[in-house]
Amino acid sequence: MIFESGDAELFYATSGAGPEVVLLHPTPVDHNFWNPLTPALAGYRLVLPDLRGHGRSQLGSSAVSMGVLAQDVVRLLDTLEISKAHFVGCSIGGYILYELWRRAPDRIGTLSIFCSKPQPDSGANRAKRRETVADVQANGTDGFFDTMSQSLVGASARRRDPGIAAAVRGMMGMPLESVVAIQHALGERSDSVPTAKTITVPMLVVAGGEDASSTPSEMEVLAQSARSAEYHLIADGGHFAAFEQPQVAGAKLRKFLDRHPL
Repeated sequence: MIFESGDAELFYATSGAGPEVVLLHPTPVDHNFWNPLTPALAGYRLVLPDLRGHGRSQLGSSAVSMGVLAQDVVRLLDTLEISKAHFVGCSIGGYILYELWRRAPDRIGTLSIFCSKPQPDSGANRAKRRETVADVQANGTDGFFDTMSQSLVGASARRRDPGIAAAVRGMMGMPLESVVAIQHALGERSDSVPTAKTITVPMLVVAGGEDASSTPSEMEVLAQSARSAEYHLIADGGHFAAFEQPQVAGAKLRKFLDRHPL
């Protein structure tokens, strides 16, 4: 299904019935990232958007930021007449949820954050993103996607399932201009450590022990800063731990949501 947000037409899917759970996927994949986990959430109504510039959603012509992406989520809620929901985010999905908390905390019942550190990019990380943008602009997206399909999945998952990297690669289809815009937005995102200290709703924080992008120590800062957070480590999970181990991640998420009804 399609809804309009500013200068873009954005795609979303829904499934199930019950209290709403909005799941925001990581980059550079689309909403199908959550498919292995969703069976654990029977009895909830799942709302699965493709973020701006990802999957079947347009990029639009204006500059992309965490603020723009959070406003897209608010417009989706308004379109579906959802006053309050559970929210789940991985990587950029979690970064958007920090911004959503700053803008519309009244719409948030609970927050579940997978592998989305609250700290901003370091100078070294911003420099690496600039290199990535230059390489993509010069050589196209294939090499970038090939690299990401390996680095975003933990080594343990790749050993257990030799096909998992290919499955992740199959969800990557962003146009070049979308990759560039999202990399810029990621590099410019705000420091959300101060924001974490203001979060009052129940929060589930899940880290991957093999995640070099949002390390367990960085995720622990989030759990320690928020007022009502619980922390879980998937020791042999990478940045895409929720996709790598959907039964483990799904069980933790289901238990959390059931304990905190809207």
